[in-house]
Amino acid sequence: MASDGGYLDEGVTGITGGSVGEVLTNDGTDIPVWSTNKELTKVTKSYTDVSSLEMEIYTLPEDSVLANVFTDVTTSFDVGSTAVTVGDSGDPNGFLETSDWSSTGLKQDTRGVYVTNFQGMRSIDANTPIVAYGFVAGGSTFTQSNTDNAENLYSTSVRTEVCQLYQAGQVLIGEDVCKASWFIRDTAGTATGDLKAYIRTSAGVLVATSTTVLDVSTVTAGYLEYTFDFPATTMVADYMICLNSDDMTAGSVDVQSYNTNIANGLMYLQESGVYVLKTNRSVTGTVTYACSSLTQGAVDFYLQVVD
Repeated sequence: MASDGGYLDEGVTGITGGSVGEVLTNDGTDIPVWSTNKELTKVTKSYTDVSSLEMEIYTLPEDSVLANVFTDVTTSFDVGSTAVTVGDSGDPNGFLETSDWSSTGLKQDTRGVYVTNFQGMRSIDANTPIVAYGFVAGGSTFTQSNTDNAENLYSTSVRTEVCQLYQAGQVLIGEDVCKASWFIRDTAGTATGDLKAYIRTSAGVLVATSTTVLDVSTVTAGYLEYTFDFPATTMVADYMICLNSDDMTAGSVDVQSYNTNIANGLMYLQESGVYVLKTNRSVTGTVTYACSSLTQGAVDFYLQVVD
């Protein structure tokens, strides 16, 4: 009955009044039919589920809403989880997503914590992935940030590689290197093909190849920092970290440099197949070493999914 709240029950109209013998009709639009899947869905994840700095959590069906998210960190994650975001990192797909769902990320043991600044997210496409993203890889860095010059890399043999050599006494020697970055631009906008990065001996013998390949057609007219990942490689005295344009098919790019040597370091350019020393010169960019990966961490997510 409407008087006792019965109209809130599924299938109950709550219609009252009218005259004796009068036929009442209703189009059914005001009869509540509750959606399914109102309960919380539990998803258990751990550090082993983090890949490419993302953790897949759930696939949201089409025309569904992710209304609430709770977290239960059962084991603290050991690195890189202080600014993780929950949402659809690749394509918002009509979602509203939080910018930083927890100031402590997954670093601190918490139980039953509601993701307070999470916004309801509605799927407009089928099979929309919900992920925790923004994990940061651990490690230390060596940076040469000064710049007042540039080296050109071409799609021809004129100059196809710029290398920074690290001598004994340099901080990278004896360390495992996993990333290197360069500041690159294409002012003409004509470059095509790929850039790769290598670790070599001083004689140019290949030691390691980057897993990152940069499509130079995406390089802008202004300098941007581009990072290349390597399999963890132990640096030996006089190893070089090089940026290579052999796979470029047209045009050229500029790579920032500095008109001063780094301590215990030299810069070489490969010109017509020969490595040539550039005196009083160094590469601008950052090398990441002592790279650590996640070795512990577990979390339960509780998601409320509504049709």
